[in-house]
Amino acid sequence: MENQIIIGIPGKWKNRTALIQTLASKGEGYLLAGNIFHNKDKNITFQAEVQDYEPTLKETFSYASKGAFSESLLEEINDHTFTVYIIADISDTGNVTDLIDAGAAILRAGGLAVKIETAGIAHSKMDWLQLHHNPDILSVYAHFVTIIGEEDYYCSFGMKAFGLPDAVTLNTMSPKEAAALLNTFNYYHVGERPLFTNGETFSIQKDAPNYILTGLQDFRYEEDNPFYNPFGLWNLGTSK
Repeated sequence: MENQIIIGIPGKWKNRTALIQTLASKGEGYLLAGNIFHNKDKNITFQAEVQDYEPTLKETFSYASKGAFSESLLEEINDHTFTVYIIADISDTGNVTDLIDAGAAILRAGGLAVKIETAGIAHSKMDWLQLHHNPDILSVYAHFVTIIGEEDYYCSFGMKAFGLPDAVTLNTMSPKEAAALLNTFNYYHVGERPLFTNGETFSIQKDAPNYILTGLQDFRYEEDNPFYNPFGLWNLGTSK
């Protein structure tokens, strides 16, 4: 299954030549050559695309940061000249750590912030560099996965960064309860890698309700959408 994770990092480089030169001098071993972003010493290679100014970028970063970005940062993003997109074929958690490393290199070379295009989550430069300094599994999960409430259900986005299905449950509880359930399930899935089967039950603690697991295809988006999870979904349903 094709499973690409995309991050976008805007910056205010004078031109593309300046971008390439700044990366070469400040990217700690990373080089941008055509559509390849490569670090020979670390043996890390990703696809890359450089896009010109995008007028809606401030708005999309504001939404993806869930209001956490300051107006001054958003104005800097609005003044960007280019955005570097890193496209990673993800197969395991090690690939995610490499992607974090690549993103940090671009930030050190003048990048302003990071948006995970395949999950709709944005992080400030400081936040991403802190993650890069300490990429423990819980921190990586928290940066790459988000919980969204729809009209009929709650679900996660971003689990494909770990090569795993997202989780979904019907809208029968409070947002806080749903987030606790889905985050607990997902984190257990990332950390322990159990082999779940249809009909198996899951509970977040001994005295909590049991939820019956049912595997589903990702019905939320078409297969060519960046948010689509090729690994599907685990539906957490209540027992009768």
